[in-house]
Amino acid sequence: MGSRELGTAGQRRVLYVDTAPSAGGSVISLYELLRNLDRSRYEPIVLAYTPHAFVTKLGTLGLDVVVWDVYGAQDHRPAWVVDTRGSAPARWLRQRGWGSTLYHALGFAMMLVRRVWPRARALRRIIEQKKIELVHTNIRVGHDREGIIAARLAGVPCVCHIRDLEQLNWFDRQLAKMVDSFIYISEAVQKMHLQSGVRRDKGRVVYNAVDSAAFAGTLDAVRARQSLCLTDDDLAVGIVGRLERWKGQDVFLRALALVREAVPRAKGVVIGEPVPYDLDYNRLLRALCDELGLSEHIIFSGFRQDMPAVMSVLDVVVLASTSPEPFGRVLIEAMAAGKPVVATSGGATCEIVENGTHGLLVPPGDAHELAEAIIRVLTDREMAAAMGSQGRARVREQFNMRQLVDGVQAIYDELLS
Repeated sequence: MGSRELGTAGQRRVLYVDTAPSAGGSVISLYELLRNLDRSRYEPIVLAYTPHAFVTKLGTLGLDVVVWDVYGAQDHRPAWVVDTRGSAPARWLRQRGWGSTLYHALGFAMMLVRRVWPRARALRRIIEQKKIELVHTNIRVGHDREGIIAARLAGVPCVCHIRDLEQLNWFDRQLAKMVDSFIYISEAVQKMHLQSGVRRDKGRVVYNAVDSAAFAGTLDAVRARQSLCLTDDDLAVGIVGRLERWKGQDVFLRALALVREAVPRAKGVVIGEPVPYDLDYNRLLRALCDELGLSEHIIFSGFRQDMPAVMSVLDVVVLASTSPEPFGRVLIEAMAAGKPVVATSGGATCEIVENGTHGLLVPPGDAHELAEAIIRVLTDREMAAAMGSQGRARVREQFNMRQLVDGVQAIYDELLS
């Protein structure tokens, strides 16, 4: 590997490739890492794939932020492919075992040639122009292919922060061999990679973190309640996350309809913005509110950057994911704020929440079980307070910022030494 000019005052330049389609847990976690990184040793440069809500906030850290708008770009597929997807021959091909395999293989190859490869070449130019010494991708191998390829083309080490439960296909297993080190946000995430054949010694678990002081400080709860249209009498039940089907906001709404029968003061707060590839889900949720008679009892707040203030006014925080969670950042934010949580079991949730101690765990997709757990927390305030206190202590011990920064920087040091 050739020598490269160091950043200012001996800093090592690290390119963070943020491929998220919208602001969410992966982006917030990246922001927290960069906010606490030792800037005397590392000079972060960020490439964001879309101008999401956190791009400006990343800029306030004094970072060099490059923004692409790949999700608003033209489809990578030729027009004739788009036109023939719904044709009778294409449907006939997809209905046969060999035909379906061939159809999807051709689609994957076209995506690699027309989307991944051009982006990888563009990324390589950025790496060379900005004299990058290490590339850090931020979601998973299958979402960050071009970043991994670009690092290999440029001859710099690559760290993949794996924030999703992914099973590697044949192509991504080869890409994984090009990665110098993996950072897993949970043991559940690491387990999936190990099952895909990645060596255990090639990665380590470094949990996400929150700034506990930000969530425990004196906050303007009155203003926060006003911004969410909550009255003093409302018991606020919040769910935080991108409006994406597997996040289970529809299950949450059905549960809240049952909760209100037992606790009429309960009001739901849905925090998060739609993802660009499934805008229909947002419309489905609004229609479901009307169907359940909840239109006056549900607040859709969109994405919020003031989560400490928002958490301060919620009485219980819900995670209703119908698929296993890779981590569930909202859980540690709620616990840092001293709030009890109700979460669906599976994935990394059990690594964060001990059932009955920090909150209550319920089966995924079961609106009745979810409703019963929420009612228990809202009606047993002594239990809720104890869970909040235990949760706050758990975050300070296990999910603090120091363990995150030290863990990541230790990996950088090994690769750059």
